[in-house]
This record gives sequence, structure tokens and C-alpha cells, in this order.
Amino acid sequence: MQRLLIIVGLQAYAVLLALYQGLSSVRTDEAKYLLDIPYPHPPLMRSVMEATEFLEFQEMFWRVLLATLLVQAVWLLVRMSTGFSPEQRLTICGLWIFASSIIFQSGTIMMAPITALQGLVVVWLWLNTEDQKSYAGWIALFWLASLFTAYQAVLFGPLVLAIFWRMRLPFVQTILAVGVPIALTVLYVSTNPLAAASFLNAGGQNTHMALVDTLQMVLGSWLTSGSVVLSIAGVVGIVRSKNYALLGSIALVFLFLMTSFRGYYAILFLPLLIGGVIAYPAVLKKSASLLALQIVVSVWMFAHASLAFYPSPARTVMTMVNQLQSEGIVLISGSFGHEWQYESEGTVMRYTPSLLSKAKAVVCLDACPGVSGYGFYQIENTAQEVWVRSSR
Repeated sequence: MQRLLIIVGLQAYAVLLALYQGLSSVRTDEAKYLLDIPYPHPPLMRSVMEATEFLEFQEMFWRVLLATLLVQAVWLLVRMSTGFSPEQRLTICGLWIFASSIIFQSGTIMMAPITALQGLVVVWLWLNTEDQKSYAGWIALFWLASLFTAYQAVLFGPLVLAIFWRMRLPFVQTILAVGVPIALTVLYVSTNPLAAASFLNAGGQNTHMALVDTLQMVLGSWLTSGSVVLSIAGVVGIVRSKNYALLGSIALVFLFLMTSFRGYYAILFLPLLIGGVIAYPAVLKKSASLLALQIVVSVWMFAHASLAFYPSPARTVMTMVNQLQSEGIVLISGSFGHEWQYESEGTVMRYTPSLLSKAKAVVCLDACPGVSGYGFYQIENTAQEVWVRSSR
């Protein structure tokens, strides 16, 4: 009964986090996955998400599901911390669910949180000292699935290599188990020009920034990922335990963010930080104080965050446009993200005067000359300039 109550409490927490993310509507990167847009992501998860397109509540389904997986991952942490005192196990779970990257990314329809979960499984496999040789094939398949979920899974490569190396498999089998999934990923990228272009673009993203500024951003992501407390305790644990597999992976995450910084990648630190705490239990000497401090810092960070409690312009405008009785495409002038496509029930195209005869609505995020001459009238009292056709 006690476990059931804990599960229900955790689930309520997950649903609240998912609802918070849903308040500001679908973001452009989230829309890419939900619409199965191939650029620039690997195919596994976006294909699964696209298969749920028939659901009227598709967005909230995935928000709740992904938030649930992140929050209920505490049961894996309970398993990982077997042999610890009840107070220490509670602290480990609390450090996870009250980390700011969990609070701010649970319920986002992004690949980074999923990759962090996959990373947590990899950390568990590495810290689990039981004989895993009979599961080698399944672990290799999981490694392949992780890479085809998001390319950033390769950052956990040192841990995966260490897992197979510890199995004492023949050298060739070890290389195949680790290398073939990577080779298949490289093959997919090399035959997908958009994916290859995204790699080049991401790799040069920070080149215009001073090294000091880049370091400041990356260190800030590391600190905020674990709400400072777990961030410091985890790195101390990794270094003091001399766990070179964990050290190699966290070094790769740091280097990756140095070249391709995105704020949402901060969650990739989290499974490694938890691994550091478990690998070096001495950091939990004052576990109750550690957990209390983690909660205080997380509450402070949430209170000082820029929270969005209103729908996006795309959702507001497209809700009106979708109610129009007329038929036709929707034209948008100016730069717009994929969230506009997701919110629209019809085809969305970039504005050009030659398409006005086929349009039922025009959204002017930038100047769109010539609209009024095609029988459109402007909707008043809207934040964006919106023109609609009265009849077809």
C-alpha cells in the first residue's frame, strides 16, 4: 500500500510538470518530432510519435508519458542504490526528482530527456556488477536504439565500452557490439544530407563566441542541471571514485556543449551525476542536509525562472483560422517555426502573392503586400496581423 501511494504521488508530480509544459503550447522542436520531420533527427522516436498523430490529445499524451518516465525513474535509482541506508536511498531519489533539469524538462517533447533516461540505464548497467554476458545482445540492441533516438547518445560511449569490456567477451565481439551501432548511425547520417548538414551547423555553432563566454554557459548548464547540489556532489563522486568510464562520458558531454550549446542539453549531465553519487557513497555522509539543500535551491530556481502561462502565438492564431468555414491553404509571411504547421489543420506554406488565390488565411509575421486586393479582411484585436477570406 505504501508503494502504491508513492507511485500515485510521483505520478501526480509528473502530471503537474507535464501540464506546466503544455501551458505554452508546442515549440518548434517538439513539432518536428510530432510531425515526423526528418531534419535533423534520427528516425526511431519521431516515427513512433508520428504514429500517434491520430490522437486528438497527441501532444498531452506524450507530455504526460515522458514526464512519467523521468519521474518514475526513481524506481531504477532504488535498484541502483541497493545496499545503501533508507535515508541515503531517499536522498538519491530526491536529488533526481528535484533536479532543475527534471523540473524544467519533464513533459517537454524532446529527445534530450529521453537520451538522459537511456543514459541512466547505461549507468545502471555499468554500476551493476552482476554477470551480464548473457544479455550482451540485448544491451547492444539498446545501444543501437539509443543512437537512433538521438545522436547525443554517443556521449555515453565510454560507459558502453566499459560494460562490454567487463564482460570479457572476445575482442572482436566487443568491437562489434560497440562499433556496429555507431557504424549504422554514421551510415544513416552519411546517406541523409540534411542530417550531415545539421552536424556541420551544430559543430560550428559556438565559433563566434569567446572561449570565456562559452565556458560560462557550459558551466552554468552543468550547475543548473543538478540544481547545484547534485552537480557538485556528482562530480566529486566521479573524481573521487576514479570511475574512468563516468569521467570519460561527462568529459564528452562538456566538450559537446562547448561546440554545440543548447540549454536543453543540460539534462545529459544528470544520469552521470547520479552515477557519481552512487559510485562514491561518501558524498552522502550528511544525506538529509544534502536533500534539504537540493529542495531549497530547486524551489528558488523555479521561483526565479521565466515562466510562460499563456498559449503561443501559433496556437492562438491557428485556433481562429481552424474555425473558418472556407477551404484553402494558410500562408505565413516572415520567419516561422514548425509549431505553426502542427497547430494548423490544413497546409501551411510560406507567403508569396502567387498563392493568394489558393489561401483561406494569411498570417503576416512580416510585411505581406497585396493581401487586401484578393478579397481578404483583417481580423482585429490580434497580436499578429491576420487576414482571412470571408467565403470561397
